[in-house]
Amino acid sequence: MSDFDRFDFEENNIKNEQASQDGAFEQKANEGGPAEPRQEAPYQNVAYMPVMMPGERRSRRVKPAIVALIVAASLLFCTVCGLAGYLIADYLGERIEIGDDGGIVPNGTTGGGSTTEVNGMGDAPNYNFAGVTIPQNDGSALVGSTNGSAGANATTRIAAVAAVRDSVVEISTTTISNRGQLTAGAGSGVIIHADGIVVTNNHVIDGVSNIYVRLTNGNTYEAYLRGTDEENDIAILKITPKETLTVAKLGNSAALAQGEDVFAIGNPLGELGGTVTEGIISALGREVEMSDGTVMTLLQTSAAINSGNSGGGLFNMAGELIGVVNAKYSATGVEGLGFAIPIDSALGSINALLQYGYIPGRPSLGVTVADGTFKTGSGFFAEYRTFPYVYEAPSTSVLKANDIIYAVDGVAVSSVANLKSLIRPKRVGDTVTLSIYRDSQQTTVSVTLIEYVPQ
Repeated sequence: MSDFDRFDFEENNIKNEQASQDGAFEQKANEGGPAEPRQEAPYQNVAYMPVMMPGERRSRRVKPAIVALIVAASLLFCTVCGLAGYLIADYLGERIEIGDDGGIVPNGTTGGGSTTEVNGMGDAPNYNFAGVTIPQNDGSALVGSTNGSAGANATTRIAAVAAVRDSVVEISTTTISNRGQLTAGAGSGVIIHADGIVVTNNHVIDGVSNIYVRLTNGNTYEAYLRGTDEENDIAILKITPKETLTVAKLGNSAALAQGEDVFAIGNPLGELGGTVTEGIISALGREVEMSDGTVMTLLQTSAAINSGNSGGGLFNMAGELIGVVNAKYSATGVEGLGFAIPIDSALGSINALLQYGYIPGRPSLGVTVADGTFKTGSGFFAEYRTFPYVYEAPSTSVLKANDIIYAVDGVAVSSVANLKSLIRPKRVGDTVTLSIYRDSQQTTVSVTLIEYVPQ
C-alpha cells in the first residue's frame, strides 16, 4: 500500500478545485511547495469583418490599418472592463485584501457565515507553551466494555454533537509563490485548550505563509504555528481568542471497540464547516504506508471523510475526541474508507510540540534537500531521472550545495521521500554513507546524523 497518502483541500486563486487520483490517498497540501494556481483561459478579442450575404456585393475592401485599430480598441476595452470588474469584486469582498501588516487575509466566508474582521494573533508567539500539558484520559478500565470507549457516558448522537461541535474549527491558509501567485487551502482543527490551542494535521499547514482559524460563531483569527510533527502528521496552532472557547474533551482510543458508533466533524470541501458525518470504527490499528514511506497506525472509520476534513475530529458517543482525521482512500467505486490518528498516539506529539516546538531525537542529515531532475548517460543511452539533491548546506557540513544523492548505505534513492524513509529508522549520532554526484564525479561521503531542529 505504498500509494497511500494524506490529503486536504486546496483551492487555487480563491476558487474551489478538487483533485483525486484513483486508488491513492489524496494529499494536495503543500508538500514540496504549494501547487501553482490554475491558469484561467484569457478572454479572446475578435475583430469582426463584413460578411457578404447571397446576392450582396462587396463595395470596398477593409484596410489592414482599420482592422488593427479595431483590435487595439477591443483590447483596450477588455482591459478596462477587467480592471473595473476586479476592483468591484474586491470592494464587494469576493477577492482578497491586504491586512494592516501587509499579509494576505481571507475576506468573506468559508462556512456559510460572514466574516467582517480578521483578528491578529496577538501575543500568541510569546505564550508559555512549555507550561501546558494536555492530560490523557485514563479510560483503561473501559477496555473490553460493551459500550466501547464511551462507557457509561454514552448518550444520543444529537446530545454528543451538541456538546462538541463548537470545539471544531475551520482552517484556511494562503501561500505566495516566488512569482507572487496566490494558493489558498483549507482544512479543519480541534480546540484542545481554553487558551486557544488547536490541533490539526501537518499536511494542512505545511509550507504555507499564513494560517487562519474560524470559529463556529464566525470570528476569524490569524494563527501562530507552534510546531509540527511531519512523521505523525500533527501540528499545533495558537490563537488569541476574545471569547470563551469550547474545548474538546479527550477520550481514550485504546478503549475503542470495532463496530463502536462514532462521528466526524469537519470542513469538507473547505466551505461546509461544521459538517457532521456518522459511522462506526471499521478497524483498529490499521497500518498504512504513506507515499513518503511513513507507516502510520490509524483508526479506520466508515464515517464520510472528504477533502477539507483533514485535522478535524473523530468523536465517540460520549462526545469525546478519540481521533484526528487525516486520510481517506479515494478510488472509483470505493466508499467508506476514512482514517484518523488515534488520540492516544497523537497526544505524544501534541505535548512534545507544546514543550519544545518540535519532536526531539529525530535524525537529520543537517542539510536542506529537494527533488530534482537530472540527465544521466549520454547519446542514445541518455535519460532524465529524479534524485534528491542538496539545496542548501551549512559550511560545517561535509555535504555541499548541489550534491546529488543517489544511494544511502548502498541502497538506491530516487526522491526526498525515499531518502527520508532510509534516514528515519536511524538515531542521532549514527553515521551513514552517502553515494553522491559532485561536479559530475561519483564519490562517497560519511555523514553523522544530528537532531532535527526546525528553524
